[in-house]
Amino acid sequence: MTMTEPPRLAGLRFRRGESVRIEAILLERLDDARWRARIRPAVATGDRLRFGESRESMACLLGFVDADVAAQSGEEAALAFHFAGAALDEALERLRR
Repeated sequence: MTMTEPPRLAGLRFRRGESVRIEAILLERLDDARWRARIRPAVATGDRLRFGESRESMACLLGFVDADVAAQSGEEAALAFHFAGAALDEALERLRR
């Protein structure tokens, strides 16, 4: 991605059947599908995150992108997105705040 400022994303954190609103700032791309991000409130390794449309029963999958927290340290986490490469870039550009 060639953006002038880091993408900010709003979404939900899912853990043990409960969801909490979150905000993430993507700080550094680690590879085609992973980013280092600052997330508030804090997340834990293994949490599922959904950025964009939050309804579980979407007919169109283009309204959101999911990620899993692969590693976590303080307010920062490594996010493993369910899209990669150009598809992830397009989704993040569409969903950024």
